[in-house]
Amino acid sequence: MREISQFEPETNAIPQTLIQLTQVLEKLLEKTESDTEERLWTPADVANFLQVSEASVMKNYYYMPDFPKGFRLPSKKGMGSRRWYPSDIKKWCERQKSF
Repeated sequence: MREISQFEPETNAIPQTLIQLTQVLEKLLEKTESDTEERLWTPADVANFLQVSEASVMKNYYYMPDFPKGFRLPSKKGMGSRRWYPSDIKKWCERQKSF
């Protein structure tokens, strides 16, 4: 078993102090957040972020004039899956605060 004093995220060494552990966790959270920002969101992702059902996203929010329309990915049948950039959804949410 490894000792706590040997952990670092890049080298698999264990942190010696609570401060080092906190720094390791912050780095991991930053990586997770940046990964989430880079990937496109599905209707389920948008619903999860808004804390509503996927049906609400596609039947209610999607038809609001200022809601981001996203785009469809190409497919063989021509009707690909709808996707959004996370930043578009987050900006839309920020604009809703004024109401």
